[in-house]
Amino acid sequence: MRTNLFAATCVALLITAIAVTNLQAQPATSQQAPPPRGGSPAIAHGVAVIDITYILDNYARLKQASDLFKKDVEAVGMTFKKEQESFVKEAEQLKALKPGSPDYKALEEKLTKRQSDLKVNASIKEKEFGERESKIYLTAYQEVSNAVKVYAERNGISLVLRFSGAPIDQNNRDAVRAELFKTVMYNHRDIDITDPILAELNRGATTAAKPGGPGARPTPQQPLRK
Repeated sequence: MRTNLFAATCVALLITAIAVTNLQAQPATSQQAPPPRGGSPAIAHGVAVIDITYILDNYARLKQASDLFKKDVEAVGMTFKKEQESFVKEAEQLKALKPGSPDYKALEEKLTKRQSDLKVNASIKEKEFGERESKIYLTAYQEVSNAVKVYAERNGISLVLRFSGAPIDQNNRDAVRAELFKTVMYNHRDIDITDPILAELNRGATTAAKPGGPGARPTPQQPLRK
């Protein structure tokens, strides 16, 4: 076996490790506090809208879980990186051995097995992190759904529709397409229950919603996200 082949394998494995470290949730974006809203027309109308994406971006419990997830992914990524470095050093030892000799063959077999183990471990970790990330978001969504249900039943709201308050990126084809086929074309700002739901979710969390931070949404004249 040629040494450069092992070096190439190391590069491929390192790329896999880096890909694993890139698994993470998107960070929340800080917003400016809007002026107080008046009344609760949503109760009178029996219908409301909610920006689920905005809530997930600013849900304190989800952010905490995502931050912990990111740290764990980075830790595993560092472990894989050290494994790659160790593998490269061991592969370099082949240069000092005569191809075909018993020592060369023994080291070659050892490196081959180690290479296989690294690939398998990287694949397992990638799957584990993917499943864990899915569970984190599913749990958060279920908590949001339950909060919406409780709020709606308490306030006599019969229908809650999802909408997006984010500005449209004209250069993003998928975003434009989503805008063309969105369910809610217009809603009065007073039937938007995103703020009270987010406040309810963040109540009691370590990182509670504060003015100017997660949970504080801009007025319609301001962009929802930078």
